[in-house]
Amino acid sequence: MLKKVCLIIVLLIFCDWLTANAIAVNKEYTKVKAVVLEEVVIQQNEASVQSVKVRILEGEFKDSVIQFNHRLIEGSKYNIQLVENMKVFVQLTTENNQLISIAFLEVVRDGYLLILLILFFALLILFGGFKGFRSFIALIITGLCLVKIFMPMIIQGYNFILSTVLVCSIIVIASFILISGFSKKSLCAILGTIGGTIVSGILAVLFGNLIQLTGISDETVQMLVTQTNLNIDYRGLLYSGITIGVLGAVMDVSMTITSVVFEIKKTNKKVRISTLFFSGLSVGKDIMATMTNTLILAYAGTSLPLLFLFAVGEMTLVDIVNTQYIASEIIRSLCGSIGLLLTIPITSLIAATNNN
Repeated sequence: MLKKVCLIIVLLIFCDWLTANAIAVNKEYTKVKAVVLEEVVIQQNEASVQSVKVRILEGEFKDSVIQFNHRLIEGSKYNIQLVENMKVFVQLTTENNQLISIAFLEVVRDGYLLILLILFFALLILFGGFKGFRSFIALIITGLCLVKIFMPMIIQGYNFILSTVLVCSIIVIASFILISGFSKKSLCAILGTIGGTIVSGILAVLFGNLIQLTGISDETVQMLVTQTNLNIDYRGLLYSGITIGVLGAVMDVSMTITSVVFEIKKTNKKVRISTLFFSGLSVGKDIMATMTNTLILAYAGTSLPLLFLFAVGEMTLVDIVNTQYIASEIIRSLCGSIGLLLTIPITSLIAATNNN
């Protein structure tokens, strides 16, 4: 009798498991756009909850009006007050083609970002004219190089140094040629930029290896490791990021110094190479402080939440510096700044000796 009872229990558990898995298999999750028609704030256990009515804008349930509750969770990305006419992404859960639940996912932001992009483009054309348009084209080329060349090379297992050098070279050459055309000035700026960028990359690899950086310190990188099957060199990815991150500032410094040296030579054909060289250094001294601050502040700005976490946790400076994430940011800031500083004499020398 006992054996029969046990057998029945096992069969019931097995049937329940089969039913649960069948339900899970039949469930489908779809992300669609919707517009908020109305909302009412209600209170539940001292937490704010909105009763939201939306109209689906796409997919199988297009034009359907659905109501659901949206909980405002303090300190989370879902703490967003939904208002009338706001476009949002919602997740529809269906079972056997029947809608069983709906949940808020995210606000639709691409429209406002497009407006900001159009404003940027308009101001670029207004103040820069045709050169501003060429700068915008150079920006597009930079993005395409990163997305269509660099990322595929890394994913396919190419060496990160080769990938970084190739992409940086294409970006630098295309940008300077588009902005200044085929000229000796462009060549000098290109060589100066490549020189400063190489210095940054070498220092990043050297000191990153010395302090045993793994490249897996950022939450985003950890998500990349845990949620994808990519087999890539994450330490190399960190070094590539440091090198590419400093590229824009180095290009700016290199072109500024080159332009000044060429302008001096243009107004005085008999000026000596040493005079041109020290003129480039003089200009570099004026811009090095602001450009170095630009780099360090840009990197520090991305780490502010973590710095606040350390401050609230009353960690010592030694403990903070020795954490892998902060150490990575310090390497990023200092190697980029050193490369920027050395760009000044490198570019000044190249521009002075090739300006005849």
